[in-house]
Amino acid sequence: MRLPISLRASLSASMVGLALLIAGLAIVVHAALSIRSTVEQSADRAQALAQEAALLASGAANAKPANPNSSIQSDRALAALFESALAGDPTIYDLGVFDADGFSLIHSEPGKVAYRVPRRTSIQDLRGLDVLRQGLRILGPAAFYEDVAPLVSEGQRFGEVRVGVSTTLMRAQLLTALAAGLWVTGAALVLAVLVALGFAHFLSRRVRHLVTGLERFREGEFGYRLAVEGQDELALLASSINRLGERLQAGAGKMDSTELLAATGQISTWARVVSGLAHELADPLNAAALHLGQLKRKSKSPSPAAARHLHVLEDELKRLERIVAGFRRFTVLGEMRAEWFDLRSLLEEIAERTSETTSSRIEVEAEVSQAPRRFWGDPALLQQAITNLLSNAEQAMPGGGKVRLAAQELEDAVAIHVADHGIGIPAEIQSRIFDHSFTTKQGGSGI
Repeated sequence: MRLPISLRASLSASMVGLALLIAGLAIVVHAALSIRSTVEQSADRAQALAQEAALLASGAANAKPANPNSSIQSDRALAALFESALAGDPTIYDLGVFDADGFSLIHSEPGKVAYRVPRRTSIQDLRGLDVLRQGLRILGPAAFYEDVAPLVSEGQRFGEVRVGVSTTLMRAQLLTALAAGLWVTGAALVLAVLVALGFAHFLSRRVRHLVTGLERFREGEFGYRLAVEGQDELALLASSINRLGERLQAGAGKMDSTELLAATGQISTWARVVSGLAHELADPLNAAALHLGQLKRKSKSPSPAAARHLHVLEDELKRLERIVAGFRRFTVLGEMRAEWFDLRSLLEEIAERTSETTSSRIEVEAEVSQAPRRFWGDPALLQQAITNLLSNAEQAMPGGGKVRLAAQELEDAVAIHVADHGIGIPAEIQSRIFDHSFTTKQGGSGI
């Protein structure tokens, strides 16, 4: 038995999707950290360079107080700092020393010397933005920021040092850092996908193993046993399937070939009878549904009691239609349509409906608080079976009495009890109650 490709695909897709999600989060976190780190490092380097240049310029000015501008322009240490800063720092765009009026004394771009250069936005403004806006500024159009350090001589400010930073240079540094991180993340993603696919294959193999065991049971090989691997949920399921096989094997051993042939013959007989019954019931049900529809159209404003009776009639007709449909399924020996449903609510509804449709002499007691809310089965067939039992209980008590509908959840099953205070079935005919056409009721068909 091969596992359906949809299940294998869903297992693989879920594992790979989880790996992709983690990789995507890692990329986002890495990009945010890289953007923040690039801005912080650029701001720190610009600030340190501005303070160092200001210290050298202030020292040169103090050496010749009479002509500080000339001494700054001729200072060799300051010129060497300008050259090394531009060559060694990846995000520094330019730097210069300016007098108190904003004219450039020395500048990394000779064409700007002796000219007034306007101020730029402070690098601290970029530093104060959130990561998203920092990234948009760096990856957007080219922009320039600067850090400023004042020049002080004898307690008086006589100029300043400006260090310019370019977002274009910052972008190049950021993309380099992102590329390295993407390579690492890509390699980790490939490894995670391979591990996820391997785990999905391992999990699907174990599920295929369970499906194979169920298929063997369906084919009658009740002696087949599954290998129990580990202590997880699938291992518990395999153990449960093995216990089911043991019970099926024990039950099959108690029925000989004669009993099997007799059961097969009874099923065949029932199929023929039910086929005719379903055909005979179809036309009266259709006629009743048409007349009920006309009655509802004529009764435009019925009283609450009449509306309730019309509603009950409609529900009962629908239930009969479901019964006929179930008869047709039985004629081809089809499987029941099992689903998860609320068993307690179904039993409460059956008890309420029975109380409304039975005579006033019959009292229906419902004790279904122990019934599970979540139950696997065919609710329509179960409702039909319980309703038939309740109807039989009413017929067994012509003088009135109590009918008890109870449910009890056992270890691995649910027991549903229907008990009445009627006359019961004599012991001598109890073995014949399932025989075709056998009945003790006047006018009964024995079906």
